[in-house]
This record gives sequence, C-alpha cells and structure tokens, in this order.
Amino acid sequence: MHHTSFAPGRSKTRSSRSASCVLAIVSLTFLSTFSTGCLTLKSQHDELANQVAALERAQDSESAQLDDKIIEAEQRLADLTAKIDEAEQHLRGSQAGIGVRMDDVEEQVRELRGATDQSSLVSSSTSNQLVELQGAIDERLGALERKLDEATNIPEGKTQLLAEADRLAKDKSFKNARRLYRTYEARYPGDASLASVKFKIGQTFYNERDYKSALGEFYKIIQEHKESAVLPDALYYSGLGFARLGQCKNAIAYFNAILDPATGAAAKYKSAATNQINILSKDRGEICLDSDDLGAGAAGERGVDKAKDTKPAAKTRKI
Repeated sequence: MHHTSFAPGRSKTRSSRSASCVLAIVSLTFLSTFSTGCLTLKSQHDELANQVAALERAQDSESAQLDDKIIEAEQRLADLTAKIDEAEQHLRGSQAGIGVRMDDVEEQVRELRGATDQSSLVSSSTSNQLVELQGAIDERLGALERKLDEATNIPEGKTQLLAEADRLAKDKSFKNARRLYRTYEARYPGDASLASVKFKIGQTFYNERDYKSALGEFYKIIQEHKESAVLPDALYYSGLGFARLGQCKNAIAYFNAILDPATGAAAKYKSAATNQINILSKDRGEICLDSDDLGAGAAGERGVDKAKDTKPAAKTRKI
C-alpha cells in the first residue's frame, strides 16, 4: 500500500511566504502614502509593524499545528499499513493450511469409500451364505445324518465330495454345487485346497450373474489366501465382475494388478488382462458407468493393495 509523505521544511516555507506577503503590503502602503503626499506618522508605523508581527505569529502557529496533524496522520497510516500486511500474511497462511486439511479429508473419504464398497461385497456374499446354511440346518433337523446324506447326495469322502461338487457345477446346477463346496469348507477348514474351493464358490455366483456375491468370495481369497496359486484367478475374475457391474475403474485396477510380477500371474493371464484393459479404456459408455465418478476406483485400489502384499504364487489355473 502507498501513502503521501510530507516534507519537514514545509512550515518554514509557508512562514516565509506569509512574511513576504506582509512586507509587500507594507511596501505598497508606504508607496501609496508618498503618492498622495501624506507622510505616515511613527505611531502609525509601529502599530502596523505590530499587526504584521501578530499576523506572522498566527501563521506560524497554524503551520505548526498543521505539521503536527500531518505527522500524526502519517504515523496512523504507517500503523494501518503494517496491520493490513500482517492480516494478509495470516490470511495466506490460513488458506494454505485449509488446502492441506482438505487434501487429507478427501484422502480419508476415498479410503472410507473403498472400505465401504468392499464391505458391501463381502456382506452380500455372507448374506447368501447365511441363507443357504440356514436351509441346510433346517433340513438336517428333519432327518438323521445318514438319511440327509442319501437325500442330498453328500458323499462322505473328501475326494468324492469335491468330485461331486465339480460335477454339479459342470452341469450348471450351481446352487447344489455350492452347497457341497460349503460342506467341504466346513469339514476341512485347514485343507490345502480350501482357497481353490472358495474360488469355485465365487465362480458359481459369477455364472449365476450374481457378480456382487462373486466379488465378495474373490475378495476373501485376496485377504485370506494371499500366497495361494489361485490368487491370479481371483484378481482376474474380480476385474471381470467389476466390468460386468459397469465399474471400469475398479476393473482396470484389478487387471493392472495381474501385470504386477508380485502376483505371479502366468503369461496367458497377463495377455488376457492387457486385452481387457484396452477394451475398457476405449469404452465410451456402453460398458463403463463410472467415467464421471471422480471417486470411483477406491474398491479396486484397496483390493490391489491387499494383493500386492504377497509372494509370487507357484502356478496359476487355466483361464
């Protein structure tokens, strides 16, 4: 900010000018007197001199008061300028702090959205699981274990149980196949094939076009079986499931994870994932429904972060 400054010798200049004016008046009066032929008496001259002196003193007093007011105004202006500069500095600092806090809030909201989306998927799968388990419990209450095995054709041996479940899935009897896979999970919770069985459960949902439940099952594998050989399968079908739901940003995140060496995906999976990325990247709204959603993709990022914290798997299944 700028303000006008005043020269310290200004009052003296005004006094000099006032004195000059008075002398000029006296001179004119003196000349006028001679021009009329009248001579000014000494008493008149002294009175005139006193008046001039009084006028000079009044002028000097007014000039001094004016100078004091100007100096006071300049000091107030300087103080006001300093306060304005300080306020502007505080304002700039506050704006910068607000910007940093808003970035933190947006990041927290994005993470929360990712966690919420994944929880919704797991909840959908768990809800279906509870309904199916409740049906099995009600059925068991009506008959003995042997009659139940005969009526529902649940084999007793591990190999036979898994083979029968696979046969039903191949015959597209997905609900019955899923029931046997669930039975296998319950009977052999620590089995080495458990991750593969969970993936097959997810596939039954996927084949029924229940993509949310399928995604919930695949995400369980990413969380609980990070070093399993079926991890690339879970990542790839997660990408397909999200694409089916129109959530292309999440889908592309999972397909990109296939290309990461940490997942141990085979070349066929990487080629298929690259092809899917190209298709979705070129889409203009026929598949993708999230192109205008700035917050989309959080669920995919969260799932990929879980998957990357792994060692490469020994082998992968055929697509």
